Order: sequence, then structure tokens, then C-alpha cells
Amino acid sequence: MEKIKNVVFDLGGVLVGLDFDRCTAAFRSLGMNPVAELINPCYPAEMIGRLEHGDISFHEACDEMRSLSGTPEVTDDDIARAYGAFLTEIPVEKLRQIDALREKGIRTYVLSNNNPASMEYIRQMFTADGKTMEDYFDVVYLSYELHELKPSEAIFRKMIAASGMRPEETLFIDDGQKNVEAARKLGFSVYMPAPGEDFGHIFENLNRYEENL
Repeated sequence: MEKIKNVVFDLGGVLVGLDFDRCTAAFRSLGMNPVAELINPCYPAEMIGRLEHGDISFHEACDEMRSLSGTPEVTDDDIARAYGAFLTEIPVEKLRQIDALREKGIRTYVLSNNNPASMEYIRQMFTADGKTMEDYFDVVYLSYELHELKPSEAIFRKMIAASGMRPEETLFIDDGQKNVEAARKLGFSVYMPAPGEDFGHIFENLNRYEENL
């Protein structure tokens, strides 16, 4: 087993808490019940998949949502807030765990299926300890910018090529079974935390832990 030199984090469900019910309730409060029925973090609707793939803009996705639900009066900002209701918080302790990794010389990254509206909320969450998102990661790789979605091999290949990381020296942390399996096939060490798990214990003796995976 190679020494771990990089850690790649997913965002939603790993660093950022998620509240499915709060999100669907927010869409229903806008009169967008058909959209609420589409919200599924594990199996995104086709339209949401195109948004996260970067094939359509957030405004174009909003137009499709308004058309679907017959609510032309709902604004893009209303929809962004409803979608943002999915996201709860990033515990400060997790931010400090990332800091501690970086102080040890370990490079840290994000690889996330995401969309521009949600990222505005997420970037704000990373200011909870007086820093910015860029202070915690060498690079943030986002699906809508790479035009690829996990668990495709292509998104991992693009991250590897852009960063120069070696999978055998990299720990990938994601709460999606298919994403973890895809990363493992490419040679990454992997960890899939349980919902709400504080997985900071795996960083205490990172390389000793990885030898036992």
C-alpha cells in the first residue's frame, strides 16, 4: 500500500449535511409539487442530471421546473433557495480536520456532482471558521464544470489528469456506493461514511488505517 498523499472529499452527505424533507417542503411551499417529487439525492431526475452535467444553465433548469409545475411566477431566486434548503451545515470540526490534514502536508480536493446555485450556498458554509472554501482544498472539481458525472470513469480520469494525483496514493471519501466502487476500480483507497458519521477518526493515523482497508 502506497503512503496516502491526497484525500478527495465528496460534498453532500460527507462534508455538508443534507435534509431531503426540508428541500421537498420548500418546493411544495412554492406550489411546485411535481418538482418536489423529482428531488432524489441518489437518483437525480433527468433534468437535474443535465444541470449537474453542465448541459443546461440554472436558469434553463428553472424554466423547465416552472413549466413542469405550472408556476410561471416563481423566480430563479425562489428555486435556488428551495434547492438550497437541501443543505444544512458543515460542522466546524470537519473544517478543522481538513486543516489538520493540510498541516501534515496532505493535499485535499473535492469531487462533487453539483450545480451552480447549490455551490453558492455551500461556499458560504465554508466560511464558518473564518476562512473560505479555497483555503481548505487544493482544487475543487465540480461536475457541471467538468461536464461529467460520478460514477463515470471519465470524471475521475479528468481529475487525475488535471491534478497529477496517483490513485494509489489517494483516499476517496464518498457516501455513494456506486461512486466508491468506481473509485476503487481505478486504484483509489476508499471510505464510505454512514449518514451523519463523524469520520475524523480515520485521519488520526491515516496511513496505518489505510493498510487495513
